[in-house]
Amino acid sequence: MSGNKATKTKFIIFKIADNKREVVIDEVSQEEDYEVFRSKLEAAKDSKGNPAPRYAVYDVEYDLGGGEGKRSKIVFISWVPSETPTLWSMIYASTRENLKNALNIHTSIHADDKSDIEWKTVLAEASGGKAGK
Repeated sequence: MSGNKATKTKFIIFKIADNKREVVIDEVSQEEDYEVFRSKLEAAKDSKGNPAPRYAVYDVEYDLGGGEGKRSKIVFISWVPSETPTLWSMIYASTRENLKNALNIHTSIHADDKSDIEWKTVLAEASGGKAGK
C-alpha cells in the first residue's frame, strides 16, 4: 500500500472464493472516507445474498498531537458477521493467521459486530490507544 498521495491505495478487501480454496481480492480502493470502507464490509454478501465475511487491510492515518506528528499504520481486519454460517466462519478463522502473516501485518482486529469496526475502535488499535483521545 504505497505510492504517492494522489494514487495511494487506502484499503483492500479480500474474500475466500466460492470454491473455498483460495483468497482473492474483492476490491482495491483509494477512497479516503473510512465510512465508505466500513459500509462495504457491512454490505458484503455471499452468492446466496447472505451476510458474508471478508478480510481487509486498511491504511490508518492519524496524528498523535503534542508535536509528535502524523503516523500511518496498516491494520488487518477479519470481518465475520455473527450471522455468518458456521462453515464459512470456520473457513475464515482457519485462514486468517496465514493471510495476516503472508501480508506481514502485525496489527489486527477480529470483528463480528458493526461496533467492532467503528473508526474510534480501529484508530485506537492502530495507534496503540495514543490517538483520538
